[in-house]
Amino acid sequence: MKKLIPAMLLVLAFNANAKLLDKIAGVINDKVYSLSELKRIQSTVKARKEIAPFIYTKKKYSVNDILKLQHRIFIVKDKLSEQGFVVSDDSVEARIKDTEKRLGLSRNDLLDFLSSKRISFNEYFELIREATEYNIFNRRIISPLVNITDQEIKNHYYKMNKSNKALSFKYQIVDFYLPESKVLKQDRKRLSYILEEYQKTGNLPSIYKDIETSNLGNVSDDDLPKELSNILKKTDEGSFSRPYMKNNLIHLFFVKKKDLSASQDFISKKSMIYNEIYMERSKSITANWFSREGLNYFVLENL
Repeated sequence: MKKLIPAMLLVLAFNANAKLLDKIAGVINDKVYSLSELKRIQSTVKARKEIAPFIYTKKKYSVNDILKLQHRIFIVKDKLSEQGFVVSDDSVEARIKDTEKRLGLSRNDLLDFLSSKRISFNEYFELIREATEYNIFNRRIISPLVNITDQEIKNHYYKMNKSNKALSFKYQIVDFYLPESKVLKQDRKRLSYILEEYQKTGNLPSIYKDIETSNLGNVSDDDLPKELSNILKKTDEGSFSRPYMKNNLIHLFFVKKKDLSASQDFISKKSMIYNEIYMERSKSITANWFSREGLNYFVLENL
């Protein structure tokens, strides 16, 4: 446990009645947060969300939420410092000047804007520093942990458009089939799962060892019976379809590849879909990362 600092308990200001004015709400290593400091941040969350929306992502924050977020901000700064990334005052000032230039604002205009948002320039300055650090953290530490394949992007697009009957697909498929009489009743709905396990492990229940396969190569929706076309439209690339009955045979089709016949719309939305998947996946990865890293710090919550 690094830089273990004894926790302060209370900050007292004595008057005739020895009245308590503030208290220590939390500690992380040598950084102490007072209750009034956290409440001040809480009262300016709306402005902070406008300035650093990727840090302040929730609609509402309790004081405890603010404390946990400040602990995260501390860990980010500390980890970047370990890797040699220090966001200096000069670089923060340069970013602020760039913002002023881009928006056509003078420094007085900016100060008036911040005043209307009930946030001081010093608070804004530190928030820009934290936002810069968080961007570096996401780019250097989190992004390499997020893996998104083209197949996932395509599958996401197909789900978005599953009600669009005008979509026409091209497939590369392999047909797995066997007589209906040889399939156990209890296995009818789980045949795709059995075949998926077979692909992973090479193990197939002996009762199904005679299953036959046929590589159908490239086919399009126009080449398929309507019922089968509807089944394959709902099957992700890299997955098995649900069973399809034909001439007393049960067929399951493995979709090796699935593409739109006309894919201009997909191309135009590919970046948007990637960002949607990235945002969702990075949330859980980031949460897990902080859970692990937080164990290396002395943390006190006194709320």
